[in-house]
Order: sequence, then structure tokens, then C-alpha cells
Amino acid sequence: MRNFYLTTILTLLTISLLAQTKIIVGIMPFNSSSEENNYFNRNNNKNDVAIQDAVSDAFLSTKRFTLVEREKMVLIKGERKTQQSDDFIDGQTVEQSKSMGASYIVTGNVIESSFEEQNNALGYGGLSITSRKAKISFNIKVIDVSTGEIMASEKFSSEAKGKNGFDDALNIIKPNIEKFIKDNFKIAISIANIEEKNASNEATKVLISGGTNIGLKLQTTLKVFELTYLLVDGKKIPRKKEIGQITVEKIEDENFSICKVINGGATIAAKLDARANLKCEIISE
Repeated sequence: MRNFYLTTILTLLTISLLAQTKIIVGIMPFNSSSEENNYFNRNNNKNDVAIQDAVSDAFLSTKRFTLVEREKMVLIKGERKTQQSDDFIDGQTVEQSKSMGASYIVTGNVIESSFEEQNNALGYGGLSITSRKAKISFNIKVIDVSTGEIMASEKFSSEAKGKNGFDDALNIIKPNIEKFIKDNFKIAISIANIEEKNASNEATKVLISGGTNIGLKLQTTLKVFELTYLLVDGKKIPRKKEIGQITVEKIEDENFSICKVINGGATIAAKLDARANLKCEIISE
């Protein structure tokens, strides 16, 4: 029985550690600064929600993030002081998000989410055609919970025509959202051990703690770096010193992949033998 409990505890700890590979993000309910309030834009709130859903889906589609439940983020926003601006993130909001495990907070402001219809007369016959046009414009900011500072921000805009104009305009933006996420969020994957060495004692293959759970693909190239922390002006700042590159050769399961060492095999082997903190990040897919 004792062995059973010990095995159960170790299993839960393993699952917990593996789950930490994913970055936890809290997306605040988006604000709207659009002043459009005409007949055709009476569904602006619905459109604003669709924009936030597109951002949430972009994070989830990478398989590298876990999102804090939307209901919890709504409660956090509801507790913010009414006199503060929509873009203001106070210390309490940061601490509440941190208590939920979030490493980052994403805020959004919808500038425009309109869909307009216009009847255009043709000649004197009383005939007319209906033209439809959608416009979307919004910006998002990413706040690092550990510092409370804005890590990245971006504005997205698009237009489309036709009865499905709003959906088409949103689809135009989606690849740009995905690129923004990939450019600004780098998951640090741990190198578990060396799988193979050559006659010169250089690492030729390594095992990394990431697989289908973070959307890794074959032939993905990653840079290997030694992660250390330096105390500068009273702040603990991470330092990433690149020591080599690897490429994904085989994805074993959701948690592990085997990578071929492209360069830096000798340094990688020496650093791992010295128990250095080696991580890797995706640089191309």
C-alpha cells in the first residue's frame, strides 16, 4: 500500500512538472473604444467578443499555452477601480493573475468592429444594389506578470466586402495574430539528457522535454542556450548564452522528442555533464 501511494505521488508530480512546459496566459475581457452606434452596428458587442475569441483561439492553436478561465478574468476586471483607464493594469490585477498561475496578461482594445450596408441606386429604374463593408481594428498588449511591464503590443486592422465581410476581415487578421504570438512568446524547453555521443565525446542526439503537447513538428530547428541569472541594479535578469542548435528528428510522445545536434555538440555535452541549466527555443518550423 505504501508503494502504491508513493507511486501515485510521483506520478502526480511528474504530470505537474510536464504541465509546466506550457505558458499560462490570462486574457482580460477586451474593451471597446468604438463610438459607432448606428443601426448596422448594433451587434458591435457580439463582434468584439468574436475578436477576443479569435485571439484566444490563436493562443490555443499553438498548443503551447494554457488559458486562465474567462470567467475568472471577468471577475478580476470587475474588481478594478472604475476611475482607472481601460488600459491600466494595477498591482492587484497582476497579483490576482499571478495567483492563478498566469505568467502573462493580455489586454485588448477594440477600436472599430463595424459592418455597414448601403443601398446604391442604379439609374432611373428604381433598381438598387446593396454594398456591404466590414472594418476591424484593435490592439493588444502583453504584460509580464513578474515585472508588471508591457512586454509587447501590436495593432491589427483589416477590411472586407460582402455579406460575410466581418468573418472575412477577421480571417485576414488571424495569421497576423499567430505571427505576433510566435514572435513574442518563446517557450524554454529543457534538455533532459544526451541520447548519443560520437567518438570525440560530442553530443550528437539529445532528448528534450517537449512533444505533441506543445505542437512540436519534425525538422523544427531550435537554438540551445545556457540560462543563468545576473543581478543588475537590484534586478534579477535572465541571460541566455547560445551554445548550439538542434533539429527535431523524432517525436516520441506528448512529452518528449529526440533531436539531432546540428552544431555545438562538444559544448552541449560538457555543459550537461557539469549540470548547467540548458534550455532550447524554436527558431524555425
